[in-house]
Amino acid sequence: MIVTIKDIANRVGTSVSTVSRVLNGLNTRDQDLARRIREVAAEMNYQPNEAGRKLRTGVDEEFGPVFEVRSREGVQEKRAIAARAATMVEPSDVVVLDSGSTVAQMAYFLPKGVLVYTNSLAVLQPLARRGIHVHLAPGLYVPAMAAVFGQETEEYFSRHGSSIYFLSSARVDVRTGLFNVNPSTHGVKQVALANARKKILLVHHDKFCDSGLEAFAPLTVLDAIVTDFVPKAFRDVIRDSGVKVFETALGECRRDKERTGESRG
Repeated sequence: MIVTIKDIANRVGTSVSTVSRVLNGLNTRDQDLARRIREVAAEMNYQPNEAGRKLRTGVDEEFGPVFEVRSREGVQEKRAIAARAATMVEPSDVVVLDSGSTVAQMAYFLPKGVLVYTNSLAVLQPLARRGIHVHLAPGLYVPAMAAVFGQETEEYFSRHGSSIYFLSSARVDVRTGLFNVNPSTHGVKQVALANARKKILLVHHDKFCDSGLEAFAPLTVLDAIVTDFVPKAFRDVIRDSGVKVFETALGECRRDKERTGESRG
């Protein structure tokens, strides 16, 4: 029987992406969880099959979890984040949407009349069906990301400024900044950041960490973060960064439960 990353995730009780990060050597703040994942992998005699790994786990060795996998994780929270972010957009705005799975959910909530530039194929059809004008940047298509990247893409965004750039990040290191698995994705994000009047990060709560990751941009480049909620361990550092944080109603309920637990303790 072939043991997969999904099998390990089910045994440990965590996500496939978390197991993938640990087994691929990426830093994680929860060292006890990382240790448990490695122990279970050893107990189950996990042997990564490089030829079949992408198909079995949805993880690309260069880009991390593929878009199809990421888009199925935390859907309820991601849709709530995207809906909250869309309230910040006026119909007259020019918006850039990046290739993140949470950002892709904005295609269902943006107001009519907005003009969208993107490198993500995931937003094309949903926007077009709603009658929203959307322009796709040129570049090399990367299936794992469901998006295009490269010099052509960067040059395109250098010529097309925006009112608001909505971006994602594989991890948000609260001390070093925004981190993506593959540096080849950094150029597009950095150019879009440089040419946007307002920069807003959309991020699920499980992306926050304090691991000393090498960032492609500091938190201070952002105007705001929209998330379901900021975990307790990172709230003080995020507050001290000066970046505005907007949490969804769903996330605020979860944070209130944390507070209740603290007061009972």
